[in-house]
Formats: sequence, C-alpha cells, structure tokens
Amino acid sequence: MQNPLNHHTEEYADELVPGTMLLHGQYEIEDYLIRGGFGITYLARDSLDRRVVIKECFPSSICCRVDGLVHAKARDHQNQFSSVLRHFLREARRLARLSHPNIVGVHQVFEENCTAYMALDYVDGMDLLSVIEEDPQRLTPEVIRSVLIKSLGAIHYIHDKGILHRDISPDNFLLDSADKLTLIDFGAAREHATKENRALSSLLAVKDGYSPQEFYLGDVTQSPSSDLYALGATFYHLITGKAPPDSQQRLAAVASDAKDPLVPLVPDGADYDPDFLNAINKALEIFPEDRIQSAQDWVEAIDAERRRQSALSHAGKDTSIRLKISQLVAETNLDLNEPVIPPVAPASPVPASPTLASPVIKAPRRRDEPPLAARPGNAAQPKGGAPVSRPVDIFGEPIDDVEAWLSAQDGVAGSERGARGYRPADAPAGNGYSSHHSDTGRQRPRFLRSLMVRLSSATFTRSKNREIPNGKEQS
Repeated sequence: MQNPLNHHTEEYADELVPGTMLLHGQYEIEDYLIRGGFGITYLARDSLDRRVVIKECFPSSICCRVDGLVHAKARDHQNQFSSVLRHFLREARRLARLSHPNIVGVHQVFEENCTAYMALDYVDGMDLLSVIEEDPQRLTPEVIRSVLIKSLGAIHYIHDKGILHRDISPDNFLLDSADKLTLIDFGAAREHATKENRALSSLLAVKDGYSPQEFYLGDVTQSPSSDLYALGATFYHLITGKAPPDSQQRLAAVASDAKDPLVPLVPDGADYDPDFLNAINKALEIFPEDRIQSAQDWVEAIDAERRRQSALSHAGKDTSIRLKISQLVAETNLDLNEPVIPPVAPASPVPASPTLASPVIKAPRRRDEPPLAARPGNAAQPKGGAPVSRPVDIFGEPIDDVEAWLSAQDGVAGSERGARGYRPADAPAGNGYSSHHSDTGRQRPRFLRSLMVRLSSATFTRSKNREIPNGKEQS
C-alpha cells in the first residue's frame, strides 16, 4: 500500500494527510486538529482501533516538510531545530510517567520522519476557548469554581514533579459532557531552566494575554508563579469573556508610571466571593514575586475549609504547642480531681487590750472612692514588709473566706439556673432537665476554687518578685 505521506498536496501544506501511517502502521492519521508554535496535532487511530491524539514536533517557524521528512528551513536553523527536538523527546518521556485524572495521558513517544511524536489519550470534549465562544452559558459560577479547583490540582501535581507547563491557556483545557477537566498540550513543558531552554522560550510558547512577561525574555528565571499567571489569565477570560491585556503592554505601562491597563476583578452580586476574585487578581500581578507562589496557596486562599486544615496541620507539627496544651489539660484535670485547700490568710495582730471590739457597720462605698483593699493602710503586711495580695470580688472588696464566698456565689448561680429552666443539682432526672447541667453544677465550684487558689498564688508570687530593696513596690 502506498503511503499518502509521499503524496503531500498543497491543500494540507505542512500537515500530514489523512491515511498517513506512523510507527510501522501502529497509528493511522485520520484528521488534522490544530497547529501551535511548537507542533501539529492530529486525530488518529491505533492498531486496536482506538482513537488517539498524535502530537508531532514541528516548529513551523524554523522547519518544513520535504518528501515527508522534516528539515530545518535554513542551515542557520539546524542547531535550533535539533535543540527543540531534543527538548521535545526529553520532556515527552518524562510526561509519559505522569498519572493524574485531570492531565492527559501519554501512551507512547517515538521518532520518525526526522522528527518526534507523542501518542496521547483522546478526550471527547470542547476546549474552554470554544466553550467561551460557542456555549458561554455553560460556564456558570459553580462550573468555573469547580474547574479552577481541578486545574489547580493538576498544576500542583506537575509542579510537585518539577515540571512547568508553560502553555496554559483556555485552548489547552478540555471539558467533556460531564464537566470533567483535562489539561493537554505539554509540548512546551520543561523541567529545568537551562540556557538552551530559555533561548527557546519565545519560540515554544508565548501567547499574548496569557503568557507572563518573563516568557518574552530569554534570560529571566521562570517559576511555578509563571504558570499561575497564565492560569489566572485563563480564568479572567472565563469570567469576563475577554482575555486580559498583554503582559508586555502592562509592564511597559508600569515602567512609564502609567496606569496598569488590566481592570481587576471585583465582586458583583453573589456569583463570586471576594476571596475567589482576589486570588485571580493576585495571580495576575506583573512581577513574579508579587503573585501567588504555589497552586496549594491558591487553593487555600479560596477554600476556607482547606485553609483551616492547613493551619491545623502546621500547628500539629509544632511540638511546643502540643506540649503546652498537654500540660494545661493535665493541670486542670488534677485540680478537678483533688481536694482544694484555700490559702491561709496571714494572722491579724493580737489586740493589746483584751476588751471586745465593737461591731462595725460598713457604709456603702461611693463610686469615686477607691476599693477598700486599695486604700492606704488596709493592705495586709506580712513579716518583712512585703505586700500580700488577697482575692477581691468584682467591686474590689477583699475576700477573707474564699469557701464562704464561693458558696454564696453558687447559691446565686443556682437561683439563676432555676429561673432559666435548668434542673437543680438535687432535682431528679427527666421532666425536661438534662443530667449535663447537674454534672456542670458539681464541677463548677471545684473549678472556681482551683482557679481562685491559682490566681492567689500567682498574685502573691508576682508581689514577691516586684519587691525592691527599700521595701516599696514598683509602680
């Protein structure tokens, strides 16, 4: 059978014609799909009669097809074409080892016709650019949010493998009838930013509106934030219906102190929350250091639950926090399960006269009058002159008998619980009452006693630490 490859017609220019056989008949070209700066994509069938996609390394700006074979257009382009071919093969073999539900699968990589090919999964769907143009009502806010989360998962996966896609745009995402997203066209992907790769940057993948400004320069480092800029531009297009301004134009405007031509996304109604739109705006910052730095950071910026889980995960790795929490829990449990002995107040001086003291009736304290414990001469003085701090109530009055005060407070709290419908501690269960309130009532006095003891001890310790040589307390 004569191979149609040798009968190339003007109609197909540099593309392979339908019926062309590749890899000794394992693949048959059925139709031309699309052309990019890096290569040509075809629809094909394999030897098992399954539909596949064939990507041919064909940088049309520096090569051409002669008698079915691919050659550099000029001798000056030969070295550059050889570099592109090596790059294609190296990255295609690396991508063949990837496995992710939202990334197109690579079946085979081979060389033929003086160039190289990739055989990929066939995805029955529309690219997002076609959806925008032909079926925009399909892109509801819910679909866009779902698609963004899936695309960030795919990009996080390849970045975690040390790969940059470098050609993210609406036409490189496919959406099937079930709204499953697939990232395709890794022809421009690369692993490391070598001098050779940077020299090929402008040839391999630069798309106005989607490529960050560093893709236009051969000597600028590219990073995961470069892919995230292109992803932000893609979703800016999905939401607004138009691509953002060219990054080179934006850079020139900022360099000349003019206004950035990009109009940032702002919330308009309830379709998108501010966090969602602000993350896209941040991804579209002109300078790499100002952008979102990782796909994971982006997900956490728009998903409150994942942000909380990430914070808990980071906190869980902090052993000092866990140790402190364990100590506090242990101390609290100890205080609740052991009897509490209140602090003993210093003994009052014995009166010089054995006569009985007359009862004293306290007048109500005026609002502008200082609390009793704060009045000069009323603070108890232990031996050595160091001031002792005693517990006081919310009005500043000293508490001499902690047990009596707590019992009084429990009586007041019990009255309030009864008024609010809580079951008293000695009331039988049922009748709408919960035993939880009874347990709480029994635990509360013990907890308050523990708390008063610890506060009294802590206050006394601070008073001793603040003592100075002349016996006066620091103000």
